[in-house]
Amino acid sequence: MEIKTKTFLKKGLTLFFSVMSFFMFGQNKEEPQIRKVFNQIVLAYGSSKTAPELVVTKQKQDRPAFYKFDKKPIVTIDAYLFTICRSFGKDSLNALSVVIGHELAHYYNEHSFCTDFAFAIRNKNEVFSKKVKLIDKNQKIIYETQADDKGLFYAAIAGYEPFEVQPKLLDTIYTQYLLKDADGYPTKVQRKEIAKNALLKAKRLYETFTLGLKYIQEKNYDKAIEAFNTVNNDFPSRENYNNLGVAKTRKALDLQEPNTIEKASPERFLYPIEIENKSRLNKEITRSLDDNSEVIEQLLKDAQNDFQEAIRLDPNFTKGYINLACVLDLLGNYPKSIGTIFDLTKEQQNSIEAKRILAIAYFHDKQENKALAIWNELKL
Repeated sequence: MEIKTKTFLKKGLTLFFSVMSFFMFGQNKEEPQIRKVFNQIVLAYGSSKTAPELVVTKQKQDRPAFYKFDKKPIVTIDAYLFTICRSFGKDSLNALSVVIGHELAHYYNEHSFCTDFAFAIRNKNEVFSKKVKLIDKNQKIIYETQADDKGLFYAAIAGYEPFEVQPKLLDTIYTQYLLKDADGYPTKVQRKEIAKNALLKAKRLYETFTLGLKYIQEKNYDKAIEAFNTVNNDFPSRENYNNLGVAKTRKALDLQEPNTIEKASPERFLYPIEIENKSRLNKEITRSLDDNSEVIEQLLKDAQNDFQEAIRLDPNFTKGYINLACVLDLLGNYPKSIGTIFDLTKEQQNSIEAKRILAIAYFHDKQENKALAIWNELKL
């Protein structure tokens, strides 16, 4: 009887720990998911600044997230926030992107105070409260507005759909974290109004951004340039500058007449100009016959500036270098075009796009043997 009891207890405990292990395995996915969303939005910002450190807390905190700069920049996300976001079902990652985008916006816009997503300042954190209360309330509203609209915009650029879920998420956060209005800070009503206005602005500009991409595909380059310029007034980014440069370059290519060699081997002279939605925009052979040399040159010089600005914002932006090399070649600066490709890493230089423009630049620079070697390698 004693042996049977021990056996039963042993089996029972084994089953219990097996179930618990399975349950804990299912619940331990918070950090990888949070980190994935974090990395996607960092990539969308495309900034030369090193990303802040991400810390995911294990125990529930009194606020969902906050950014602070002590000895180094840190974005802290409460793991319990993941549980809240999961309640939104198919919008769970979209909800998470709202909060992470907001905190990253504080970092990338160099907001000089420690904050959290919902203006929750606990009186027990006296040092924290004193630091933040030194800042004028209106300045806090400005910072939070920027963090809201830029956070939403870059979350959308990263591929998430944050707009619809944001208002519901804010209400849920206030309820779940028992956040109350605090002295010297925007009230919940004010906070919701800030979020609402930011949402409308970010959504409008994101729609303008996607319209710009559509206009490029439709070859309506003037409209595309106008759209990306509008977005750049509020949300300058490597994507906007890159796509602005692409639109100007494509317009210039449409105005420029191809020469006899280009007409004879059009596949060899396809410029690998890329926008940020992964589409390839190649040079076409049928273009305007009018003399637009001055317009073309100005468009290309403007495009050069746009690509250089995209690279300045993110020195590791491979597409920016390839697009810049294309424009430099079109401007007749062949050595500089070649040098731009050699500024890339060996791995990046081995991409088909890099080899394509390198061959074109070599050919125009009278280094035909090098160009032919690349074209043969690419079977062109």
